[in-house]
This record gives sequence, C-alpha cells and structure tokens, in this order.
Amino acid sequence: MLRTILFTLTLLAAACSTAPETAPSPIPREALVEIIAESLIIEPAGRELPKLHQDSVYEHYYGRILEQRGFAMDEFVTSMQILQQNPKELEAVYEDVLSHLQVIEAEAGN
Repeated sequence: MLRTILFTLTLLAAACSTAPETAPSPIPREALVEIIAESLIIEPAGRELPKLHQDSVYEHYYGRILEQRGFAMDEFVTSMQILQQNPKELEAVYEDVLSHLQVIEAEAGN
C-alpha cells in the first residue's frame, strides 16, 4: 500500500511539477534516502490495519518521520518533484534506498 502511495505521490508530483530543473532539493539526498527507507519499513504494519484507517496512519507516520529530521511534507513533495525530473537520479536514489535497507536489515540481525 505504501509503495503504491509513494509511487502515486511521485507520479503526481511529476505531473504537477512547476519547479525549475535547476532548483535545489529542500531535502538533501542522504536524508531523502533515509526518509524513503523508513517509510518502506513501516508499510507492512499499516497493511494489517483496516483500509479505513490506513491512510491516516501513513499520514501520521510520514509526518513523524519528516518531523524527526526537521522537514515538512511540502518539502518532501517538492524534493520528490525535483527528483522525478531526473529519472537517472531517481533511480540512483532508489538504489541508495535499497542499500540503506540492507544495512538496516544487517544491523537488525535478520
């Protein structure tokens, strides 16, 4: 579900994007990688909830993830819009997300 939300959010952000290609991302790449990775970790927990509550739970967790790092949802959306304008960079970020998730998994001993 969260992957669907992220994918939809990314596509929507790209479709509605008015940010110039040279605009710097409000969220640095390293922080964006951590935010995306953490959101993917919490996704399975949300799937266990009734569909009626899933969106509000995801919204709450996104807010907490962003707040802990000092960012707001609009900064996340803008960062994703900018990233979407460069497919190679988007792919590289998601490769970093995968690597980050592997590190987290190794640290957890799984």
